[in-house]
Amino acid sequence: MADRRTFLLAIILTVVGGITAVIATTVYDNSVDRWITEGIQQALDALRSGDDQTAEQIAKNVIRIGGVDSWRAWLIVACVQHRSQRYEQASESYRRFLAYCRNPVERKYVVEQIRKCHQSIRKLKQGEISISDKIPPERLKKLSLFTGRQYTESSEHFVVRAYNPDLAKLTAKHAEAALDRICKIILLGQDYPHSVDVYIWPTITDYRTRVARQVEFSQGSFSLTKNETGKTIRRIDLVQLNSEGRFDLALLEKVLPHELCHLVFSEFLGDAPCPLAINEGLAMLAQARVDESRLRLAGAAIAAGKAIPLEDLLTIRRYQQDYRSLFYAESFSLVEYLHRNLSPKQFHEVLVNIKEGCCLAEAIQRALYVPPDENFLKLLSIAWQNDAIKQWQILKALDG
Repeated sequence: MADRRTFLLAIILTVVGGITAVIATTVYDNSVDRWITEGIQQALDALRSGDDQTAEQIAKNVIRIGGVDSWRAWLIVACVQHRSQRYEQASESYRRFLAYCRNPVERKYVVEQIRKCHQSIRKLKQGEISISDKIPPERLKKLSLFTGRQYTESSEHFVVRAYNPDLAKLTAKHAEAALDRICKIILLGQDYPHSVDVYIWPTITDYRTRVARQVEFSQGSFSLTKNETGKTIRRIDLVQLNSEGRFDLALLEKVLPHELCHLVFSEFLGDAPCPLAINEGLAMLAQARVDESRLRLAGAAIAAGKAIPLEDLLTIRRYQQDYRSLFYAESFSLVEYLHRNLSPKQFHEVLVNIKEGCCLAEAIQRALYVPPDENFLKLLSIAWQNDAIKQWQILKALDG
């Protein structure tokens, strides 16, 4: 063989705990360092023999050092992560492979694996807490009832008051789960040392009558106030029933964690200003599920050239009815992108830097320990928008 040799990875169909790992035939130039092909082959051998730890380590080394075709090692990493039930990591590794892959057969296979990861993530989340839309119909009917008496349920961090005893108990459980997520996102896993009062009002009319601080379109709100002795009162107000008179399924999964995140982050910031987009993006990140509809909207708008530019997104200070949905979608997409691509420590440092008065670009550069660059925000915008479009394209593929 003269200037080129064929290194046969073949199409290997290796059943790995129910996962079919597909590595396609690849032709390498002699100019490509031999360690790339040998490294991938060694990783594949380890994968087939069941030595997942070695397979993942070798594949990551290939990726870390780099090379023209080193990206193919992402599929080995994804297979190991998938088999060890690290579904979120596996999904991300599959996506990294997909970013370079142009073979339609391979792309179809990888998209199917991402779909399986998403299904497994949903099942795991349903096992961790009682997902509200999985509540039996009989219990849903009971959660729609209310009496003239206020019931109180206490947990480690919450005192919940509702006009339905079962709802008070269920809310306390979901509030603790939501606070745990929020502490990991904002406080780098530190414990929250305070207690929060949660009030659940039967109807939107009751809510508007009793709560002074409220947004017109919102079904919930938070407040941080001082009582006559100077003690800080942390409070969240929610609405039990939707406009149809049924228990509002969004209360536990969306509204409660959303408002709780606003409360924790507001106290974290103190008097420091923060872009509204970051604040709202964090609150949506804290919800019980990833809101894929917002990722779809953001990606589609960016792909069509109809998105709010990042520079404008970060300066919006008031909700505007005309583009509220797009604002929320892009805010969530941006924060989700940063949270996914930064380490937990780096993401926490970004928030600390914002608290200390930095703009977003400066906050990220400091967290990454990179020299200041006046073009950083522009580069960040390009990277985020490219990622948002890829997310949208993958979600479209998953849909059909």
